[in-house]
Amino acid sequence: KKPGKGKGKGKGKGKGKGKGKGKGKGKGKGKECPTFDEIVAMVEEEFAEDACVLSEIGWIDAEGNENNATIMDDLASLPYTLAAELSEDKLAVCVENAIAEWSQDPMMKKCEGKYTQEEEEALEDIFMHIVNYKCFTGTFDKACKGYFMTAYIEPFLESLYYTTPSPAGRK
Repeated sequence: KKPGKGKGKGKGKGKGKGKGKGKGKGKGKGKECPTFDEIVAMVEEEFAEDACVLSEIGWIDAEGNENNATIMDDLASLPYTLAAELSEDKLAVCVENAIAEWSQDPMMKKCEGKYTQEEEEALEDIFMHIVNYKCFTGTFDKACKGYFMTAYIEPFLESLYYTTPSPAGRK
């Protein structure tokens, strides 16, 4: 019998304690605040495809500025029942909720004051563009699904259930 090898179960590596990888992250230690440039790069990467589409349909120009005339013309061309769901009130509630949620984000609180005044203003502008865009797309998606359901799916389903019976004797 070799020394150190007892009758115990397991792989003979001791009592399971000892050198390990540490205790993990401690309280209060998390991700560092990203730099301004890192945030801008993340946003550009996340929204690159959306920006491309919006540019191609004329909703934003090459500098990323909104083309409100084109947007309003396009929205005005939608069926009334769909466009009515895209009210400014609904969008404002969404934006308000997003801002409230953002202000409670632990990373936001942790990184407050870590950027220059110019960077904070730019980040706020970026955030507001993102919030408005996401609120619009979320509201539009929901409205579009509702419109499609009532304009197409429900009538189709009703046509399946309420078909005219064939005259007696004919098939």
